[in-house]
Amino acid sequence: IFSLTRFKSLFGLSTSLSDSLLAVGNLTILYFLTVNLFGKGAKLKLILSASIWLALLFGLLQMLGLYIFKYLNISILGFTFSRVFNTVGSLNTLGMVAALSLPLFSRGRMDKGRLRKYMNISGTAIAFAVLFILNWWVLWAAAVAGMVAIIIFDSLRTAELKSLNVSKLQSFRISKFLFPMTVIVLAVFLTIVGLNLSVIKKNFPVEVGPSFSLSGNVTKSVLSESPILGYGPENFSLAFDQFGAGKLAGSSLSGLKFFDATAQVINFAVHGGAVMVLGFLFLLWMILLTIKKGLAAGGKDYTGTATAFSGAPPTAVVAALVAVTVAMFIYPANLTLSFFFYALLALLVLSSGGEKKLYDIEEKAVVSLVSSLGFVGTLILVLVELYFGATLYVADIKYAKALGEKDVSKQVDFLAQAINLNGNDDRYYRSASQAALNLLAKELNAKVDKNDTQQGARIQNYMSSAINLAKRATEIAPRETNNWANLGSVYQGLIGLVGGVDELSGTAYAKAAELRPGDANIYNAIGNVFLGKADLLFRLAASGSANAQQLRSEAGSALQKAEENYKKATEISNNFGLAIYNLGVVYDRQGKLNEAIKQLEKIVPFNSNQPNLAFELGLLYYRNNQKNKAFDQLQRAILLSPNFSNARWYLALLFEERKDLPSAIEQLEKIMDLPENKDNQVVSGKLNELKSGRTTIPPQKVLDQKPLQ
Repeated sequence: IFSLTRFKSLFGLSTSLSDSLLAVGNLTILYFLTVNLFGKGAKLKLILSASIWLALLFGLLQMLGLYIFKYLNISILGFTFSRVFNTVGSLNTLGMVAALSLPLFSRGRMDKGRLRKYMNISGTAIAFAVLFILNWWVLWAAAVAGMVAIIIFDSLRTAELKSLNVSKLQSFRISKFLFPMTVIVLAVFLTIVGLNLSVIKKNFPVEVGPSFSLSGNVTKSVLSESPILGYGPENFSLAFDQFGAGKLAGSSLSGLKFFDATAQVINFAVHGGAVMVLGFLFLLWMILLTIKKGLAAGGKDYTGTATAFSGAPPTAVVAALVAVTVAMFIYPANLTLSFFFYALLALLVLSSGGEKKLYDIEEKAVVSLVSSLGFVGTLILVLVELYFGATLYVADIKYAKALGEKDVSKQVDFLAQAINLNGNDDRYYRSASQAALNLLAKELNAKVDKNDTQQGARIQNYMSSAINLAKRATEIAPRETNNWANLGSVYQGLIGLVGGVDELSGTAYAKAAELRPGDANIYNAIGNVFLGKADLLFRLAASGSANAQQLRSEAGSALQKAEENYKKATEISNNFGLAIYNLGVVYDRQGKLNEAIKQLEKIVPFNSNQPNLAFELGLLYYRNNQKNKAFDQLQRAILLSPNFSNARWYLALLFEERKDLPSAIEQLEKIMDLPENKDNQVVSGKLNELKSGRTTIPPQKVLDQKPLQ
């Protein structure tokens, strides 16, 4: 109800799902069903361990390039032929599952049954192999937390056994701690050494996330604005745009959008404020009480063995829970890790001592009636959830197909189907608006058919559709920066076709800048809007329009606005090359050659492999009467790109101006050697002139000659 984006908080999205109300509700129901359907923890532990074993084995094989599904020769499974594909999430998530499962596998070696022992021993080896390959301190920290918990909990057991004078078979044995101590030592060693298996990891993607300090700053800002309820589940990306994006200015990550904080606990604070944080702390307190209650209880443990201290939950379960809890303070949880946590909670309850209480709801009529109504209501909710869940899933499939479709018409069809199935996902509308723009561009570039009387109607339909779809996205999620930036982009694409859209585009981008302050890309986009408008007005003025003077005046105003926004972009990020270049273009249009040259000179050292930049700087130097520098830049351009015909053309004209006709002829001949220029009459005419000893520069000027392409 209080979320900034209710739909996303309720259902979640593919990029952010684990904290949505639907996901949490389903996991909670699954927890209660598990606790009530499983009589003992041993069976649940076996199922959980076996599923983790399969997931880790498959993930490890994928990391090593051994693609199991490749041998099935099924084309639909082609997406699995990747080292990063697994069934739990990213590679780091796979590593986290490996770290959290170590207590289960290492302590499971003492389970009864040969098959179980082999599974646990091999599972330990597989989990350690995954951790060894990834070798990230966060993963090792979670693993070490589990191992320390094993040592502490087993030590407590041993102390209790000694106080009860239990037989020597149950007394302290240092061998019990050999494995956890080995893991701790290796974890510390590998973290310090920083071993990098580049042979295996060279094709792995880098998982990027905000730093702890940046996540903390975002959280503080959110809690100062909404301390009780936060921004709503799965809305960390909105909080990051508002309070964190500016911290990335000037870095290579300046345009990124993060959907999770560095740690799940920070996500809790942003998503639910004090209420969710206190709820999480209360849950941890209840876990401690459950363990304490188990320690004080007698009877049989989950394996059925009657010993002293047997009412306590198994060491493996407690250690795994400790590891998960530590992980929540250093890593964000996806749906898989959340499921793991709930499964361990169920295993803790089933494995702890204490008697079960049974309640007969038929004893009281009121209780029976309420229970019956509750059951019916729950069944209805389940059916409704299944319906909407299936619908949203199919809609996402259509959306994914649209993103992978190259044919624009088919892409639009898939997007229309996705929107019909789920009209509350702003991503669909953003993509659909851009697809409508692509159809518009295709229609405008098509050959004119005199017999086609519907072309004008189609063009009008594409324009209105693009605008309406982009507007709808802003209505669904008004706090989403991407929606306003997309609306600005749509309006920008219609400049020259629809009057007044330049101002609308600037307004939309300004709203995006308000929601994501400190992002230089947005101000650069606003500058592009007004620079494009200025160029259009200059072209109209040059075409002989009756109000040419007014058009030039309006173009000057547009250039002024473009300059202001490009300056804002460079103030936010002083190394933002694109904005610096565009500012130079504005100065060029304004006739401020010295300022234009200064801007390009700032970025040339960082783009020394760009021939076009050298070419443009060379022309600016020449216009500013710095002919030697112009000559050097043009030579540099053809050195970087020997087939750069325009650069050779102006270099030849410079040689002609210098009376170095052999060098000018050499440049022109190299232009003519290229297949695309062999029939170029301008070049061949100039070449014949120079070979005959006739020159036209001077009195003509170099820059009066038009470029070849």
